[in-house]
Amino acid sequence: MFLENNLKKYKETPEGFRKLVGLAGLLAIIIFTFIILNNIFIKESDMTAETEEIDKTEESADTIISSLPSGRLNFYESSDGYQLSESEYEAVCKNTKIVAQRAMMGALITNINAQKLYTDNGNKIDKFSVSWDTSSNKCFADYTIRAMQGTSDTITVSGHAKGFFNTGVDTRVYFIKNF
Repeated sequence: MFLENNLKKYKETPEGFRKLVGLAGLLAIIIFTFIILNNIFIKESDMTAETEEIDKTEESADTIISSLPSGRLNFYESSDGYQLSESEYEAVCKNTKIVAQRAMMGALITNINAQKLYTDNGNKIDKFSVSWDTSSNKCFADYTIRAMQGTSDTITVSGHAKGFFNTGVDTRVYFIKNF
């Protein structure tokens, strides 16, 4: 009797409301399923150890970078800019994700085909990356230029990142030695 009365009331409710209740129920089931799976497959002790290690390295790199002056940061002796120590150089390299257009143009001087493709494309870069090589203790930057139309030409220019530019917000590769 109780079930029949509730079923009758359910059928009398507007269809839009029934769809909304069904959607809310489905959403609740999905959320609870992910909460349960998250608790089963992720061990908290493993995650906290990893995040603590990452936080420590990020914190030390952030303090090093924030202590550096704004402007040019060089790994070589120069009258322009600040000369980085080896630990500062590594920290800056690992936290730099941007290659400035000046660095790209300077590195293109030695590669005529890349320079032509770069200017023909309207100075567009397909992708770029900055990475730290632990075996040689050097920072390397590379970028790929891809033809926008016509051909499928791609040229990758890479080299030793020796200069950076600190904007106060982020750091950018400023000088690439690729010759």
